[in-house]
Amino acid sequence: MGSQSSFLHFMHRFVFWVLFAMISCFILRVLIVLDLNKRIYNHTPGPCRVLTEKFKGTSGLAFVESQKRVYITLGYGKAHNLTTNTGIAFYNTNRTDGRNQQEIYDLIEMTINWNGNDYQNTFIPTGIDSFSSSNGRVLLYVVNSHPDHQCIHFFQVDNTKLNHRKSICDSSFTSLQDVSVVGPDRIFFTNMAAFGRGWAQVVEFALQTGQGVIYYYDGSKLSIAASSVNAPTGLGYDSKRRILYVGSLIRESLFAYKVEKDMSLEVMYEMMLLTSPIGLFVESKSGDEEGKSWVTTEPYANDGATISASSAIVYTDDQMIIGSTFGRLLHCDLTHAHIT
Repeated sequence: MGSQSSFLHFMHRFVFWVLFAMISCFILRVLIVLDLNKRIYNHTPGPCRVLTEKFKGTSGLAFVESQKRVYITLGYGKAHNLTTNTGIAFYNTNRTDGRNQQEIYDLIEMTINWNGNDYQNTFIPTGIDSFSSSNGRVLLYVVNSHPDHQCIHFFQVDNTKLNHRKSICDSSFTSLQDVSVVGPDRIFFTNMAAFGRGWAQVVEFALQTGQGVIYYYDGSKLSIAASSVNAPTGLGYDSKRRILYVGSLIRESLFAYKVEKDMSLEVMYEMMLLTSPIGLFVESKSGDEEGKSWVTTEPYANDGATISASSAIVYTDDQMIIGSTFGRLLHCDLTHAHIT
């Protein structure tokens, strides 16, 4: 009887300490993800200004060199029950077209022709990318983050109007994040987690189960390019080197995948950033040809007073634009280019 009681006492203590270790690990991982141990030192690459704070979210940016336009997705906060309008606008980066000082910082909101499709009331755009053809045609690919209607929408640009071409939707899309174009109607895009939101997603992130997916769409067929990815977020494609960069929210890192000729992905390396990349912008004018050397700089940092929850960036020769998941759109002049 005494030995049985001792065994039960041992088992109770064993189970208690195992559960205590698991809960402690869970709490520690949550604290690490929240970055409560980090301090921000504010700095900018030059004069900065707010382009708009009208919308609850400017979470996606796509730069089209041929048009000198940055396309911006508006109103992501609506996916999280914030009251805001949604849509797509563009900012003209050309400063030599005769506009006055006030007009050069204006955003142009675009009208959308849905061509009879009933998406208008469920359209909450977030990730965005573009394709420019040799004849001047510009196509946009936009992630719809509505909790009940997650899709990728295809548009053609017609001056200040967007014409809806088609959409791809699937029941497996639970937390679409970003899209990257590798050719006309050929795209990679990320699904961050198995659970769309709520405590189930929090637990999934804390346990780091790696249920994220990178999808590939070839214009007609949807396939999984990479599975069991740990919370994939932003995408950036280097067409010169055929490298797809994928941010990881939980691992606070950047994965590099080689895009093979058959469009399959081969892992090249992982670079630890100690911060969670939500949006990526590939600036192909710098860097070595092999893509093996890195120079890490921090041209902008803010403690949240000016902009918080930054989620997208575009970097041109003399301008930088930063989007926010739930807030304003920031524009900075790169007058101190040597620090960038």
